[in-house]
Amino acid sequence: MFKKTAQVLSLMTFLAVAACVTVNIYFPAAQVEKAAENIVDDIYGTDAQQPAKTSKDSSSLAHFLAFMTPCEANAQGVTESDIEGLKQSNSAIRGLKQTIATDHQQLIPYYESGNIGINKSGLVELRNNDGMDIAATAKVRRLIAQDNKTREKLYEEVAASMNIPGSEIQKVVTIFTEVWQKKAPAGWWIQDGAGNWKKK
Repeated sequence: MFKKTAQVLSLMTFLAVAACVTVNIYFPAAQVEKAAENIVDDIYGTDAQQPAKTSKDSSSLAHFLAFMTPCEANAQGVTESDIEGLKQSNSAIRGLKQTIATDHQQLIPYYESGNIGINKSGLVELRNNDGMDIAATAKVRRLIAQDNKTREKLYEEVAASMNIPGSEIQKVVTIFTEVWQKKAPAGWWIQDGAGNWKKK
């Protein structure tokens, strides 16, 4: 009897550990993609040429939390005590998104001329300085550096808001990269995974 009880307890312990492992390796790819699509849509504008739309929360994170099932919530590690932190994250994301949108409006002419493109890391990259003098080149370099720094912070904030560990931040970057490039208008330059540039 004692032996059987011990076996049952061992099995329960194993299942509990397995469940924890499952929770730890869960990555909310669909939620990250939805957030990325909403953020990129707002920054590009409906026709990718207009200023970003303004909204109270277009990052979709509030919707993500509202519609999560209990299992998904547990997998994410989201508890009531996390809600305030998530609200702060949403506010930070909105601020970062607006900064990128402001920079984006200044960068549009350089996307259209082919001077800059979206690289394989989801960042803006100077491809050439054709038609630009020294002052214009310096200005674009400053804008690119500022924009990329903000993008990196955005990726980190989105990951933090969904309790995604730092070790998996590259998955967030990959999803955002795909969305930036997919939603870029025709005529812009994008870089594939092998480092080759092509015009959409």
